[in-house]
Amino acid sequence: MKLKRMLSKMTTIMMVGVMLVGCTSTGGGNKESSSSKEVTVETAEDGTTREMEGNLYVEGLPIVKEKETFTIAVIGHPLAKDTYENKPAVIKAEEDTNIKIKWMEIPSTGWQEKINIMFASGELPDAIATGIDTSSIVKNLPQLVPVGDYIDKYAPSVAEVYNQYPEIKTMLEQEDGKIYSFMTNTHSSRNDSTSGVLFINKEWLDNLGLEVPTTVEEYYEVLKAFKEKDPNGNGMEDEIPLSFCQQFYASQFRMLLGAFGIKDDGTHIMIEEGKVEFAPEKPEYYEALRYYSKLANEGLLDLEGFSQTQQQYNSKGQQMVVGSFLAFLPNAVVGDANDSQYIPLPPLKSSVAEPIWDGAKNKFAGWSGGFVITKACKNPEALVRWFDYINSDFETKMFWNFGERGVLWEMNDETREYWYVTNLPEGVSKEEYRYSKAAGPHAPMFITLGDLEHFVMKDDPLGKQREACIDIVEPYYPEEVLLPVFESLEVTEEKANLLVEIDNYIKNFVAQSVLSGIDDAKWQEHLDKLEKLNVARYVEMQQATYDKTKQ
Repeated sequence: MKLKRMLSKMTTIMMVGVMLVGCTSTGGGNKESSSSKEVTVETAEDGTTREMEGNLYVEGLPIVKEKETFTIAVIGHPLAKDTYENKPAVIKAEEDTNIKIKWMEIPSTGWQEKINIMFASGELPDAIATGIDTSSIVKNLPQLVPVGDYIDKYAPSVAEVYNQYPEIKTMLEQEDGKIYSFMTNTHSSRNDSTSGVLFINKEWLDNLGLEVPTTVEEYYEVLKAFKEKDPNGNGMEDEIPLSFCQQFYASQFRMLLGAFGIKDDGTHIMIEEGKVEFAPEKPEYYEALRYYSKLANEGLLDLEGFSQTQQQYNSKGQQMVVGSFLAFLPNAVVGDANDSQYIPLPPLKSSVAEPIWDGAKNKFAGWSGGFVITKACKNPEALVRWFDYINSDFETKMFWNFGERGVLWEMNDETREYWYVTNLPEGVSKEEYRYSKAAGPHAPMFITLGDLEHFVMKDDPLGKQREACIDIVEPYYPEEVLLPVFESLEVTEEKANLLVEIDNYIKNFVAQSVLSGIDDAKWQEHLDKLEKLNVARYVEMQQATYDKTKQ
């Protein structure tokens, strides 16, 4: 509020005319407004002038002359021990901007349902933060402010990001060419560029005098030895050579398909030389199923993998009876005491195709529906400026994301390098502190690739272990993945409806093929079923989406 105090009570106000809020280019559309705002120039004690539109300062701080209050809906995190009003970043933002936020905190378990009710009833807050799904945005465009129309004039920091990373703008544009939401969260996350990694018990290999396998044939022989030769030395045939957990994101069966050149995520598509292909109809997919069906038939693959819970999966690991498994890091499955026994495996090779791993270089992690302003807002320009204020410098973004500097993060003011620290109050966990004192990833901020380039790893053994795992599998990531973009409601709904049936069928087909076997006749039945499910239309639509991102 320092600048506000500088403004003289004897301020000279000059009427410079009435003007319509101007057109912009960065936001992807021209603003059409039937309302006009009185534009004035206010002179401060230091002789500088600031343009005003009604109560709004067009630039600088504070954002508004007389305090204004806005209502914003946010997810209330279950670990938070305090309300948003008491978060240090929120308090400072009000002091700096003269904008007070009334926070509508909604439990995460009922978040999207509550948002849907708000749109259906028309009883909306001024803005919605922490992310809403893309279909909600597409369905409710008439109730949202086209924030892109305000970016060039009122959000210079956001405009700079969109100019530096034009793909962000592409992902946010709707069919009408306008932008109705701000990107939030993190541009990319190398640690999360893949979910799970395949680990193997090196101590068991050494006990049996075996080399680390590099091919699917060698892997088969190792798993067979794990089953038959008592590598844990307890005199019992209790070993589970290979396990996975379909119910946990980092341990799903689909990641094992990479040895056969297959990437099969939730969309079931692969992109090869600009062409979208449906992974579960490729011949390599068939070969992969035959291989893992053989493992299951010989007792080398955990038959409970498709049905067991994460707790059951981890329980087996902690009994030290699992020789190889998928996980984010091994300690999550076998515990800290046994973590050192396991090493990550590079993607295994096969004669079928070049190996790949289910991941993405510079994997996009932003939330396209991270922050929207609704038509209920009487002064959207002020909220656009408020969002831009939070994203105007790195320290402010981290303040909202992790809390006060020196507790969970620290930085070098000269080099701009930053790193994570742990200086927590006694008896308080990292997550509890973060969500009590900050907003975490739900904050209305966007961490860019430029920000991430300044991160350095310090005093974080698990972080370094994960980095080493990524180093091993990253060279095998597919060259291209499909970026998320907004599409028309008709396209969004048709694609989603097709995928529901396709995905349900594929999940059942894969489990049955591995557990009960697969042959040429069953594979042909599978291909015929895909035709009936209109996979060709689904692929056609995904190709159109891909082509759109390349325009």
